[in-house]
Amino acid sequence: MRKNPLPHLGPTRLVAVLAALGGAAAAAEPPVSGITVVPGTALPEASGRIDRGFCGHHEVAPQTSAGRMVAAAGWPVISEEPLGPLVAISFVAGFRSVTSGACVLTGGRIGVFDGVELLALVEATQPDSSGIGQLRRVGLGRLRLWNGEMLPQPVADITLDDGIPVIVAPARTDAFCDGTVTMPLIHGLNLSDARALLAAHGWEPDSRAQPSDPLAARLAARGFSGAEHCSGTGFGFCSLSFVQDKAVASVLTFGDVWRPAGPEVAGYDVTCANPFSQPR
Repeated sequence: MRKNPLPHLGPTRLVAVLAALGGAAAAAEPPVSGITVVPGTALPEASGRIDRGFCGHHEVAPQTSAGRMVAAAGWPVISEEPLGPLVAISFVAGFRSVTSGACVLTGGRIGVFDGVELLALVEATQPDSSGIGQLRRVGLGRLRLWNGEMLPQPVADITLDDGIPVIVAPARTDAFCDGTVTMPLIHGLNLSDARALLAAHGWEPDSRAQPSDPLAARLAARGFSGAEHCSGTGFGFCSLSFVQDKAVASVLTFGDVWRPAGPEVAGYDVTCANPFSQPR
């Protein structure tokens, strides 16, 4: 496939990346199934006009030179985040609208850049799959990679090892509120197991939370305290609140509230007493 050449900036960090990723370590079994990182000196060529359909809200306006270059090459940019002194740009080949207004992102890749010099590409082993979607910052020099499914789940973290981008399994916990609280990785767990993990990390159901609808009341009556609201349509989302000190964790679940172990966790948000606190 023809590539889009990138500006040559001379023997910079790219030399070290090519040596590290092109060596014996690159032939080893990847630490995260289905995701690989390879040296990159040129962007893949976009397949042409991409129909955003009802999924255009997933695309962002690039704010970095690297992001603008990716967009100019015909790729929809989904996220751009700093990675130490570098920048990581996630971009996709296509969108697919599905039920309840959700979208599936396909053919995703991540370019790791030093300025506008492409150092590495993070790719799915099945190129047209939904294995790569959005990036989110979860700590200093660490990014969380989410898949492109209609209910995205975390699949890997990207970090730097001696300046080289590497893929590792998602951290089991993330720190919030200037490091005063930690959240365990609960995505995809049933609510019973997630609640036990939250308790082990100091979180308690918010005693002030009151169910606002019959489904949330059923969930609370089954012993899932903190239930506030449930949707009776679509994915059947429910929201529950947990507290620790002055921090509040809003946990979002999906699925049948009558499942023996409760619905499954789709995600969470943490609100700190200091609104400017960021994950560490």
